[in-house]
Amino acid sequence: MKILHTSDWHLGQHFMGKTRRDEHLAFIDWLLNLVVEKSIDAVIIAGDIFDTGAPPSYAREMYHQLVLDMKACHCQLVVVAGNHDSVSMLNESKSLLSYLDTSVTSQACLEDLESHIVPLYNKQKEIAAWVCAVPYLRPKDVLSSTSGQSEQDKKIGLLQKIESFYSSLYELACEKNKALKAPVPIIGTGHLTAIGGQTSESVRDLYVGTLESLPTSVFPPFDYLALGHIHRAQAVSKDGKFRYSGSPIPLSFDELGREKTLVVIDTDLLDKANEIPTDLFEEKKEPIQLHSIPCFQPMKSMSGNLKSLCSQITDLIEERKLPEGKTLWLEVTVIADDYLSDVHKRLLEVIEGQPIELLRVMRKSVNERKKEAFEARQTLSELTVKEVFEKSLQGYPDIEEAEATILTQMFDDCLQEVEEQNQGNESL
Repeated sequence: MKILHTSDWHLGQHFMGKTRRDEHLAFIDWLLNLVVEKSIDAVIIAGDIFDTGAPPSYAREMYHQLVLDMKACHCQLVVVAGNHDSVSMLNESKSLLSYLDTSVTSQACLEDLESHIVPLYNKQKEIAAWVCAVPYLRPKDVLSSTSGQSEQDKKIGLLQKIESFYSSLYELACEKNKALKAPVPIIGTGHLTAIGGQTSESVRDLYVGTLESLPTSVFPPFDYLALGHIHRAQAVSKDGKFRYSGSPIPLSFDELGREKTLVVIDTDLLDKANEIPTDLFEEKKEPIQLHSIPCFQPMKSMSGNLKSLCSQITDLIEERKLPEGKTLWLEVTVIADDYLSDVHKRLLEVIEGQPIELLRVMRKSVNERKKEAFEARQTLSELTVKEVFEKSLQGYPDIEEAEATILTQMFDDCLQEVEEQNQGNESL
């Protein structure tokens, strides 16, 4: 069977005062055509189908119409909640949607593991895969606080609970496999930050209790892990089977320049991925394929001094690079040390009468820009081992000063021990 993995739709989002309704409608229409064209049997939405816990009515209508359209396409739909989704809102229609081949998992329930195991059926109405449907994990759903625990103990306890929860679901799916004629793939889901995932401006910091991110070692050996929360499509495992699909539309300007994709998994090919082909000239079919999503709303980000920005915009207009029949959403960063009071006015004069909307104007000093450019150019070869550690530590602002001191001391001790061993080896 074929399973489509997507996430982070954020239906109902308003982007700097602009609605994304038309973009989402265009995306869903494109998605339904892809479902039919590729004979997709099931679609997994790995969290954040809505942007807020109380989405506008049109966003709810789009969601329910999607369910009806998927049913008409004979395609199952599996929805797991993300950190933006409301548990109570998703539960409102959960029972009703189950009659339309849609499974909704809004909250983790350790007492009812069975409710997290979703069977997926092929066109012959046979079970062809199991989904361990895990939504965004709220600490209270998986862990009971104990008085007197240190912050580190809480982190370790929460990590163990999450690992145990995933392990229990995987073992239950394996047990269900034993009742079948032949075992079928087991697919996992998650809405969290896995170590190795690169975030973007639109991704709000996500903390599962006191954990900012989880190592991939927490997850059992799923045949595929459908992740959500990170808006940039990327794999977090070497074989590419643990993966973020990314958001279908750019949810911030810093997501521009990166291709938007969704993932199609062919379960029939998953087990054959490592097989040696009998025909060396036969074209190998990959079990995991990325499909590029078209751009439904033109957006552009520019930077430079005011003169350069005006010139860049003029070039767009004169070279007819503006989209036909659509309005370009523009973000500019003005780089100047002096305060310019008429920046916004000057830019509006340049775009007057053109299909361009200026959504955001930011300012940066030349020194700030130089510092950013220098840091971006720095490579590991230009940094000492200690500097690499310090920069890594800066990436975790939730670490308290006392913890940072302990970690630094432990690192220094390890570094000293390695250097002493290296010196010993050189003297031999």
